[in-house]
Amino acid sequence: MVRLCHQLALECEELPRPFHRQVLVPGGRRVSLPYEFLVPCLCIEASYPHHDSPRSKRCPFRDQPAAYGPELWSSVRFHDYSASGKDQMAMVLSASCPLRARATLCWKEAVAEAAPCHDVPNSTASEEEQAYTLDKVDVHPQLCFRFSYGNSSHVECPHRPETAWNVSVSTRGLQLHLRLTSSVPAAFSAALCQR
Repeated sequence: MVRLCHQLALECEELPRPFHRQVLVPGGRRVSLPYEFLVPCLCIEASYPHHDSPRSKRCPFRDQPAAYGPELWSSVRFHDYSASGKDQMAMVLSASCPLRARATLCWKEAVAEAAPCHDVPNSTASEEEQAYTLDKVDVHPQLCFRFSYGNSSHVECPHRPETAWNVSVSTRGLQLHLRLTSSVPAAFSAALCQR
């Protein structure tokens, strides 16, 4: 018998339907087994068909980030629990593989999906059981989490369009004017960056 499974802490769990299959493979034959996403914890388990036979398992993708690449992030569901009133950004990950991703903040140049996201220094989120939080942060649609695992990363922004603050920039002659508005008490700082 051969099957694909997701290796969690102690057990190799069945893939979700319709991908869960156990196939009897006659000697010298090949078999194709479907899977939804190629992820680090995807394993191949083989055993004899009789009850309580020993099982042999191989997890060939665990240490091969080039193999699973962007499929890793496609397999993750992001649940946004950020709240303007709590001054906290929070995101919970649901994934078929237990991930210990690193999460930092970045600022998107625009709301567009493909817009670049620039890292915010000293903004590593704390993580507990796949819940990533950062306190004392004003939620804004362009302030996003950058999740990193191995050599890949993914940007996920808050799903709420409301914002507790906003800034607009205008120029008058050789002067740069910033207009800051906030619906909550806030302290702001600004710096001029030259490219």
